[in-house]
Amino acid sequence: MKIKRNYEQISKDDLAIRRMFSAEATNTLSHKTVLATIEVIGGFELFNTYPYHNYETWGQGYRITSQGVTVESEYLDDAIELWGLTKQENKQ
Repeated sequence: MKIKRNYEQISKDDLAIRRMFSAEATNTLSHKTVLATIEVIGGFELFNTYPYHNYETWGQGYRITSQGVTVESEYLDDAIELWGLTKQENKQ
């Protein structure tokens, strides 16, 4: 089932993901290729790094894996940016 929405209704995160992991002839090898895996991960004392957080609590965040690079961050937009920076560093 396809949900009908116009371009203005697409989330910023969706657009960022599509730009970061674009489907091109160089990285899309078949009809359906996994370009990136985005996981919601959780655990005890996971990502609770800010001073106002209670360190002895449960937390959750994101893990992104693509093109041999895996990163984790508490927030999705940070994980996307971190993946791009890490990928860039690995090229040099």
